[in-house]
This record gives sequence, structure tokens and C-alpha cells, in this order.
Amino acid sequence: MKCTVRTRNQKNVFDIPQIASLRSDFDIRKEKELSRVRILETWPDGSLRLVMVNGKVLSIVVRKKGNGFPDSVEINGTRYSVDVSKIDSSHYGGAEKTVKTSSGAITAVLPGQISSLQVKLGQTVKKGQLLGILEAMKMENEILAPCDGKVKVMKVEQGQTVMRGDMILEIG
Repeated sequence: MKCTVRTRNQKNVFDIPQIASLRSDFDIRKEKELSRVRILETWPDGSLRLVMVNGKVLSIVVRKKGNGFPDSVEINGTRYSVDVSKIDSSHYGGAEKTVKTSSGAITAVLPGQISSLQVKLGQTVKKGQLLGILEAMKMENEILAPCDGKVKVMKVEQGQTVMRGDMILEIG
């Protein structure tokens, strides 16, 4: 995905990997410069709150337009306007295309505790449906269905602790 950030004096274009929203560590490339990014905390809606870029911790607030696309990003109190030229993720509402995954596996994006499960094995679910809540860092993170289908595998139970990357359930 290409992301363009405009300030008063310059325009920066970054290449962000398609699966950046699914991992906590990834690289961002700007021309020939590579930056290492680690997501430290997210807001309940899944947007970034604290990130570490090349060892420096930054406070992030993403302001969205009515259609769900990012409008501006506030980094350590300084606001930057954002122009996303292409969205390759269904993370933001209004995207015309979604990334097709080879499976409906849903994994924990943060270490935490499964505070509730809203579905059962064999249940039919719709894309965007609430499947459960992952409580992490005293925040409740919704687990949403990435696609339509049936719950094929349940790997967790309510109250169970999970680590980042652990499979929660699979939709097929």
C-alpha cells in the first residue's frame, strides 16, 4: 500500500506492507530508507496509539473521514494530513477491494485474555460480525469476522490467555 503524508513543506510517500495491520513488527520503505516499526498499543477500534520507529516511541492519533479513511495523523502532538492513494486492506471502511486470504484463521494481534466469545463451533457468521472480545492492556479489542462462513475451529475458551499470533478460531 502506498501512503502519502503531506506537510506544509514536503510530500512523503511510504510503502507499507499489505499485512502491516496483522503484525506488530514491520518495515516501512521511503525511497531507499528503511524504518523498523513496532506497534506497542492500539485504541479499542484497532487504530494505532503508540508505535516505536527505529527505537523511538511515538504517540499516534489517527483522525478519520466520514467514510472511515484516514484524514490526518497526529504524531507526538503535531498533525499531518494524510492522502491514501490505494487501500489494500479491509481495515478501513469504504474500501472497494479487500485482501483475499488463503484461510479464515483469526489470530491474536496482542497478548491478552479472551473476555467473551459470541460464537460457537459450526455457527454461520457474516463478515464484520463480532466474534468475541480480547482484553489487552485494560482495553477491550473486538474480534471481528474477516469473511462470511462457518466457524470451523475454536482454539480458545472464554477466560483463556493468548499470546500475539496465537490462533483464536477459523472460519471456512
